[in-house]
Order: sequence, then C-alpha cells, then structure tokens
Amino acid sequence: MSKKIGLQILLVGLVAANCHASHPDILWLSDVAPKRAKMPAKAEQVGHDKTGKHKDNIDAVIGGEEGDNLHSGTKRLWLRQGDDPAKAEYVSADALTADIHLIDANGKRDQVFQTPTGGLAHAQFDFEEMGFRNAYVSRTSAQNGILRVQLAKAELLKGSCCVKSVDIDPAQLKAISDPKLPLEIVRAHKSDEKFMTRMMSGDKIIFTLYRLGQPLPNASITMLTQQGWQKRAMSDEKGEVEFTLIRDYFPAWNDFKRRTKETFVVVAEAEAAERGTHQGLPYSKVLYQATLSGKYQPSPYDYKSYAWGLGIAVFVFAFGGLGIYLYRRRRVKPFQEVRFDEKS
Repeated sequence: MSKKIGLQILLVGLVAANCHASHPDILWLSDVAPKRAKMPAKAEQVGHDKTGKHKDNIDAVIGGEEGDNLHSGTKRLWLRQGDDPAKAEYVSADALTADIHLIDANGKRDQVFQTPTGGLAHAQFDFEEMGFRNAYVSRTSAQNGILRVQLAKAELLKGSCCVKSVDIDPAQLKAISDPKLPLEIVRAHKSDEKFMTRMMSGDKIIFTLYRLGQPLPNASITMLTQQGWQKRAMSDEKGEVEFTLIRDYFPAWNDFKRRTKETFVVVAEAEAAERGTHQGLPYSKVLYQATLSGKYQPSPYDYKSYAWGLGIAVFVFAFGGLGIYLYRRRRVKPFQEVRFDEKS
C-alpha cells in the first residue's frame, strides 16, 4: 500500500433512521451514504482533521447514492447497525471509540483514527495502488458477566478495466484475512476474478469463517439481503458455507436498471469460555459477532430476459397489427360501376 494513502474519518451530523430489526445490534460497514433528507439544517460540513488539513466538503456524497465505483481510488464507509440492510440505522460517532484498521494483500497494516465533527461515523480512504484491501472496525462491551465483541469488515477494491490480465499481480486478487482476529468472515474469490469482477444475483458464493487464522466449523452464519431475504447455515469442517445470491430484483420493465446494486450482509456468531475484565467489569464468557458486507447486481440473464420479453411483445403487436390490417384490406370490396340503359 502506498505511503501516500490519505486516510481520514469524517463525521456528518445526520439523524439516524428508525430500525425495527429483530437483532438491532448487528454492526456492519456500508458504502451507501445517508440520504440528504436525514441531514439536519445546521450539520457541519467542513472542518479540520487531527493533522490540521482541511477536510473535503462531503455534501456531494450525502444523497443516498450508491458507493464509489471500482475505478475510483476514493472509498467511503459508514458504520450501520441492524439486520435490515435497507433500513439499518447509521451509528453515531459517540457510540464508537475504536479506530478503523486496514490490511492489504501484502499484509501491510494501517490505522485510521476518528476526527469527530459531530454526527455519524464515516471514513474516507484514498488509494493509489490497485487491488483489494480489508477495512475492520470493532466494538466491545461487557454486561452481566458477558463480554460482547463485534467485528465489522468490508472489502475495498480499486480496479480498472484498462489493465491487462498479464499485468495484474495475482497476489493483489487473492482474498485477504487477518490471522490476529478472534472471528472473521472471508469471501472466497473466484478462480477467474479480476479487478472488474462483480457479484451477480444467482452466483454461488463461498464464505469461510476463521478464528485466529484457523477455520471454525459448526458455527452459525446468516446471510441478509436488502430485499429482506435471510438464510442461516452452519459452517462445515473446513469452516465454509455456501450461499446463493438470490434473485430478488423484479421491478416493472420500464423501471429495470441493470446497474442497480443491492446490499448483502453476512453475520457469524461464536462464543468462548474466556475470563477477564473490561473497563473494570469482570466476565466469564465472550460472545463474538463478525460481519462482512458487500454488493451484488442483477444477473445479465435477468435483463436479457427483459429485453427478449420486450422484443417478443413488440413482435407480437407488430405482427398482430399487420395481420389485422391485411385481413381488413381483403374484406374491402373494390368499387364496381354498373350502368343501366333504360331504353333497352
């Protein structure tokens, strides 16, 4: 990772949306900005970070739009809470005291500190080199003798369609994991995955659950999608579980957008009989919760079927109209003049 990577945390004064999820404490990272309508009128937009540098005006990204595309070296992440990716609330900066950590394909680590300006936790990352990175953030709390450790993770990718396959370092395409984490979900990259590879609905994705770098079998893993679909499975002896990205995008023909993106969140939970103290509070059990968020798009077969359906409909209407026209033309009798001679 380049030393010139600019990292900063921006906190935007926004009002979090209400969330009625059954497990509202699931913590995860999202690249979808809060909607502008939720921003208070006097929200602070500019300021300075701890280095004294002037922060970018982030008004342009407060619109509820999708995250940055793969070409961009600038990535932004918000911390969210809730098991409904469509309605999960944005976490206040006051509720998060931990830093964000980055790790690249070469194992290089960077730490991102917060620079609160009042509002919600938001991180901005500026990358020069292409490839994958992982971003991690954690939150720990102790209550009733139980320590709860929440570990949120997101994959960040800077890619380009202009780079030839022979020029890509295979190490930059591999899945990244941190063996120091007590619980982590790792997405298995496809054998032909490149910088511009996108996950599509209908794809089968394998996730591996690790504990301190070792596969963790018989652990509960759940996938949540933006449309409300959920599926729970148990990891096998290799710590793996396979999910199919369900096809759940079925708008009207005239509203179909092939470039739309849907969010998914994968959640894993495990517990351990560990003793200790946290902020002066003793505990005898630890509950670990790990999340990994991502995006997927409609399958190309979906919008091709829409195109075929539209084409067939146009053909049927055109052929039917032509048939009716020819039928009516054949029914029209030609004009024939008949003259009578009254003298004959």
